Amino acid sequence: MGQTGIITLSSILTADKDEINRDKPDAERVVSELYVKLRPALLSYVFHLVHSNSDAEDLIQLAFIHLFENLNRNVEIQNLRAWLYRVVHNFAINDVKQLSRRETLLQEWLNERETFYESTEEELIKRDQVDKLLAILNEKERFCLMLRSEGLSYNEIAEILEINPSAVSVYLARGLKKFRSKNGEIK
Repeated sequence: MGQTGIITLSSILTADKDEINRDKPDAERVVSELYVKLRPALLSYVFHLVHSNSDAEDLIQLAFIHLFENLNRNVEIQNLRAWLYRVVHNFAINDVKQLSRRETLLQEWLNERETFYESTEEELIKRDQVDKLLAILNEKERFCLMLRSEGLSYNEIAEILEINPSAVSVYLARGLKKFRSKNGEIK
């Protein structure tokens, strides 16, 4: 990790398995650093899948626990960032399937809720507009656009969604075309 003892995100993401697993407290530090660095982006991504901040937080924590367990079992992970996105993506999809009824009730509650602060109301309106725009896309287009907006490469997106990198390009192009054409219509 370097002699200075300072861990950077790039050093964590490029560290090889032996370097991470050589010292278990170092593995704990790696997971902690990754959590601090990637949590906001993962939270944003997962929120759009599950529509619940608390569920998104729970799924992210589970993913990092899963990462820690895998590092302790010496599982080889080539790309930690893409691996974490794939894990939270899969956790979120499973969560949505299992808890679709609860999600519907939460959405109804949000729609009926009175808002006393303009900033919260504006935030809900913007979130609703984004949700409407994302709803016009098919699942692959939506996931590709959301992951790309998080700054992931085509190869990372392909790894997360378990598709070919050239398919990512196709889904992004189609999704952007639909997104742009409907953006003016949905308000």
